[in-house]
Amino acid sequence: MVRYFIAMMKFALWVVGAAFAVALISPYGGQHVPVAPVQAVMTVHALPVAEAAGNGLADVTLTRSADGHFYADAIINGATIHVLVDTGATTVALSRADAQAAGLQFSEGDFTGTAQTAGGDIKLKPVTLDRVGIGAVEARNVDAVVVDSKMNISLLGQSWLRRVGNVQIAGDRMVLR
Repeated sequence: MVRYFIAMMKFALWVVGAAFAVALISPYGGQHVPVAPVQAVMTVHALPVAEAAGNGLADVTLTRSADGHFYADAIINGATIHVLVDTGATTVALSRADAQAAGLQFSEGDFTGTAQTAGGDIKLKPVTLDRVGIGAVEARNVDAVVVDSKMNISLLGQSWLRRVGNVQIAGDRMVLR
């Protein structure tokens, strides 16, 4: 009887040890983890076209202007708009004229938002831009505002820049990837 008990204890310890070893080897501790089926998709472009900013296909270099800022000709909803690339701006901010050039429609009563600037409070109209890009760096559905006051130039701010995988400024160059 004692021998039988010792044999059963050895067998139980062996089973526990084997289960422990399997748990160590298994990446999920022996639990079944459902995995979605993998689908292969291949897209071919004649030229690299970035579908979303920062996808690794895009590499755009801007040169610092004499006034110390970085400017670019952005394509916004299909319209070419000269912008100041402003890392300090929270969002893309369009002048009324640039917003109209980009196909946005609005009336006086649409400017219901406000923002505080160094020059005082300004009225805004929140919008979503279908596409915003500089060269091959492009993003879709970008939050922006139309500013109801005089703006000399529209701003390409963080609502677009944060969608770029990498923004580097070194010397007189800004590189967007």
